[in-house]
Amino acid sequence: MGVYRLLLAMLVAISHMGMTFAGFNPGVIAVVSFLLISGFVMTALIERNYNASEQFPLFYIDRLLRLYPQFLLYFVSSCAVIHFLLPGTPQAAALTVKNIVTSLPIVPMGFYMYGITVPEILPPGWSLGLETCFYLLIPFLLVYKLRGIAFAVSVAVFMVALLGYINTDVYGYRLLPGVLFIFLCGSYLYRLQTKGKVIVAGTAAIAALMFLAIITGVIARRPFNAEVTMGIALGIPVVYFLSLLKYHRIDELLGNISYGVFLNHFVVMYVLRAFWPVAYDAPIITAVLVLSFVLSGLSYYFVERPALTFRHALRAGTRDGVGRELGSGSAA
Repeated sequence: MGVYRLLLAMLVAISHMGMTFAGFNPGVIAVVSFLLISGFVMTALIERNYNASEQFPLFYIDRLLRLYPQFLLYFVSSCAVIHFLLPGTPQAAALTVKNIVTSLPIVPMGFYMYGITVPEILPPGWSLGLETCFYLLIPFLLVYKLRGIAFAVSVAVFMVALLGYINTDVYGYRLLPGVLFIFLCGSYLYRLQTKGKVIVAGTAAIAALMFLAIITGVIARRPFNAEVTMGIALGIPVVYFLSLLKYHRIDELLGNISYGVFLNHFVVMYVLRAFWPVAYDAPIITAVLVLSFVLSGLSYYFVERPALTFRHALRAGTRDGVGRELGSGSAA
């Protein structure tokens, strides 16, 4: 799924440069696929390496080592670029000690709508907050077999938001209660069984019908409800078929680079805004994507790979029994 993940990261970047396709935001559609992939990959990771409650602390360390090195690099870089190159902008106004401190743990970034922090420093960070909330919950759902209940509750929240009874953008796209079922569709896709087939196929079909109802006016179009339903209907079959493909090293490399592109494109945009404040036409968009790709390759090689070695050691430890001892010690 590496090439697909890179494409998704590029779609997110393009959407942040103001590009839409037929009136739809491609970044939102891409984020939905990211949630599906996350559910699939986390289920595989937990079942293979962290499938007991005493191993949950190791799973959280694994995830911290995955998210944090590049996040910290690009968050600090964004702060520096804003401070030195963008004085007097809304981004500079957001660069306060409070906002920096509350953003660094990542989770509060997913709750920016409540004024806990602000998204302007590194705008894609809100979705990392959402991801982190999912990471905190998914081991319990899998080990204690609570996926079905969680799926049903999340669908109920999403439907209420989709129809506008509660804020559609916040509860139907940005917070875990309304999108947990999307993560869990990806989870069911791993080692797909009869129950999972019914759930994910039914979800994709219903999402497609809802999308049609939205674009035809049967259901009122509200912020991102069309994009989310389209993302579900398209993303489920794509992720399923990609999961059937054999491993390829180049695909894995491009997937690893996608995370940096997802994080750093705003840093590149901020730099270009300071020196070349022009509209995002095709050459500028291309320049942002190319620079983001190059920077991500460098940050993956020099920042993430060292952490990757330790993550692999953690997983090897859980398989040979060492991880159980480490897990108990961490919990204590």
